Amino acid sequence: METKSIEQLEKDVWKNHSEFPTDMVEKCYRYRKISIAELTNVQIRLLISQKIGVEYLIGIALEKLERNILTECDFYEGDLLIAVSGLPAEFWSKNKTEFLTFKNLVKQNSELIKNELGEKKLDKLINRIENGI
Repeated sequence: METKSIEQLEKDVWKNHSEFPTDMVEKCYRYRKISIAELTNVQIRLLISQKIGVEYLIGIALEKLERNILTECDFYEGDLLIAVSGLPAEFWSKNKTEFLTFKNLVKQNSELIKNELGEKKLDKLINRIENGI
């Protein structure tokens, strides 16, 4: 699976545009064509935040968060964590194992999250998790 791109896995080729409405749309278009194994943290964070290919990327993202809950991609320490926490409840309800993994990662690292991102961010994360995100 990781040798394939999101585009190949979804069997959905986006139409090639000569111009894209935004830089972000162009990046998403390009990143969907890269094999999953070759995606960088920055690319994974962007795709997840845009809800693109999440079912293929969540396992990789959770592994990265397990190694370092505050994985920094391109904005700030913990931006991958925040992108994953922004996934909708519908996704998590269909992916209960991944939800439990995410929930446990946040709980196990709550002190570190609080110290580095602040109590407000931690409280928001915990509230989202307790409410099924």
